[in-house]
Amino acid sequence: MKKLTLLIIFCVLLMVPSQHVFAKTMRLGYLEAGSFWTYTASAEALLAALKDPGLASKMNWHNTVTIPDNAYFSPGWGNIDELRNAAATLMQRTDLDLILVAGTDATTAILEKNNGKTPIVAFSVADPVLSGFVKSSHDSGVDNFTVRIVPGRYKRMFDVFYSIAKYKRLGIMYHNSPSTMLFSSVQDARAAAAENGYELVEYPYLPESENTASCKKGLKFLLDKNIDAFFIGSLLCFDWTKADVTPLIDTLIDHNVVTFAREGTPLVKRGGLMGFSTISFSKRGRFLAERVIKILQGASPRSLSMIDNAIPKISLNLLTAEKIGFNPPLDLLAASDEVFLSIDGSCVNQSNSNQSFYTEQE
Repeated sequence: MKKLTLLIIFCVLLMVPSQHVFAKTMRLGYLEAGSFWTYTASAEALLAALKDPGLASKMNWHNTVTIPDNAYFSPGWGNIDELRNAAATLMQRTDLDLILVAGTDATTAILEKNNGKTPIVAFSVADPVLSGFVKSSHDSGVDNFTVRIVPGRYKRMFDVFYSIAKYKRLGIMYHNSPSTMLFSSVQDARAAAAENGYELVEYPYLPESENTASCKKGLKFLLDKNIDAFFIGSLLCFDWTKADVTPLIDTLIDHNVVTFAREGTPLVKRGGLMGFSTISFSKRGRFLAERVIKILQGASPRSLSMIDNAIPKISLNLLTAEKIGFNPPLDLLAASDEVFLSIDGSCVNQSNSNQSFYTEQE
């Protein structure tokens, strides 16, 4: 009888899918140069997608993931040596199943220290091809590396803005370094200006860790050059989670300058004229989660498609349009997915938001 009971138990175990029997917690590392709201939103969307029952069923995924406290690194903007040391530390560890990397600077650091083994998934990188991180949009060129690519997104952004606003002088400001110029879409801005026949007025004198004061100085320079449009790039002084962006946006509104916000929804809500909608990161999170799952199931990062053909959506602020005397075309109104009728100048303090997606504390 005892042998029969053991035999029945053994047969039952054989009938249970192996992934249920051997489901485990996978340990991930995380690296960013400094906190930025889009990094946090992307990571949170990724981790949420990994917990989604629908995706789990579709991909036969039954494991869970954790980001240990001692595998999370965010040295702070401008701390290049600390960033490189953090990248080296992650690459030397043998207990991590995969490393998530957010941003251009962090991706540069992790690839410099790449051990060629631990899988790396990067996101929120301005232009992976132009940055030299990947061989092409169809081949990362590095066996253990993959990154999310949205082809032509930022060039399209400038083209859309000009097709609607028809300005003469577009202002842009940035810190004059290769990585910052990539993240500020400077080359795309120059290409769009040359193709469309307007003048691009550049202010490349921002410090590496720019603040409201340095950006005010940059805006004054550009306004003295009679810009009638301004591109709100991914600048720390426009990070609405860290500072009050109202003084900067009010200055632009007071001078009747049309604006396009690269980071979209939050800045349009706070007075930018328009931008690509970024109200939801769920699709981005699902795209990244699918790749993470495939890698943790044994796929080579290099073998996975990096292209995310996300369709951009427009965000528009009608009160800002009224204040600057801009009459939105009917086709813009019809095409806008978000339309704001007021200006919210509030600043959300998320100084600890970079820790909000921890799944484990050690």
